[in-house]
Amino acid sequence: HNALIPKQFLECYYSYQNAHQRRYLRQINFLAQLSFLSYFFADWFLLPDIAYISGVTRVSAVLSIMLLNWAMFKYCKNILTLDLLLPLSSAFAASVWFWLLHQSSSPSVHYYQYASVIFILLGCLSIQVRFHPSILTALLISVVIIAGVVQMNSAQQTIIFLLVYVPILIFSLYISWNNTLNARRAFLRSMLKEWDRHLLRELAHTDELTQLSNRRQFELIADKMIHAWPPYQSICLLMFDVDYFKRINDSYGHDIGDQVLQKFAELARKEMRRADVLARFGGEEFVALLPETTLEDAIMIAGRLRKNIESHPVCIGNDIKISFTVSVGVSKLNSDNINLHSLIKEADIALYRAKQNGRNQVASFDLPTI
Repeated sequence: HNALIPKQFLECYYSYQNAHQRRYLRQINFLAQLSFLSYFFADWFLLPDIAYISGVTRVSAVLSIMLLNWAMFKYCKNILTLDLLLPLSSAFAASVWFWLLHQSSSPSVHYYQYASVIFILLGCLSIQVRFHPSILTALLISVVIIAGVVQMNSAQQTIIFLLVYVPILIFSLYISWNNTLNARRAFLRSMLKEWDRHLLRELAHTDELTQLSNRRQFELIADKMIHAWPPYQSICLLMFDVDYFKRINDSYGHDIGDQVLQKFAELARKEMRRADVLARFGGEEFVALLPETTLEDAIMIAGRLRKNIESHPVCIGNDIKISFTVSVGVSKLNSDNINLHSLIKEADIALYRAKQNGRNQVASFDLPTI
């Protein structure tokens, strides 16, 4: 309801607001200074006795604040500080405004003072990032305005002014609260959309059963790695096939077959290195791309994984264990033919050779079966 930002995401929230609100805050600060300066024309008509003082004072104040704003927006990266620039400058401008009113003896002063409500509106409506500072700055602006009003008016006139000012103050604070609430909601929606995109991307690229990359993702990553491959490094590919997998499904059911595939994925994932790309290629077939790996090392890795799988059966209940094995085909990328599909084809041929020779073996496209 209140769109609270978790503490661990506060810095992300401030960065998000810095990216999305910085330009708005710069623009509204600039427009506010122009508005303050434009009231010189009202002074000229309503307070002709201080027209010259008004012009000099307003120009000096606006130039000073604009210079400060330029420096802050150029060098300050803290969006919380930038969010408070206009409220603080509004308090300063309100003090300048009432100082000018005190200098005039025009009868229009008592009516003109009601225009000072613009300062509380500017101070509250410019707040976009955090609400609590807007309460403090609103109190500061209110103290300046009410102090000026009390010095210029009788008690009855002050009460009449407050009857106008207080509802506007409350209304301005309410809008400020909604501004900051909407800013937090926009950030949270952005986070949720990014998370949804991440989940969709994961679903599109991940095999649901084994949580490994699927064939599409493997081919995408492997193709990029191969085309970025330095010729002096060796890249190998392993292709695995669970032996007699159809027999396991027929004998024990597809749910047990799924457990076998998950077991293989768990053991293979532990065997792979950080740079290796492991994926479910389809059905009971898996592939692994091993960058910076010689053919001999790839065969050794495949053999170690084959033995590890052979010694880790799938447990069903408390006393039933299903042992299973895998056959492995190994191929090495040829510098004369840098092509992923050729590499996969050669590993597939080696895998077929391992199965033909009795399964539970490692066969290389270039070397004898092991």
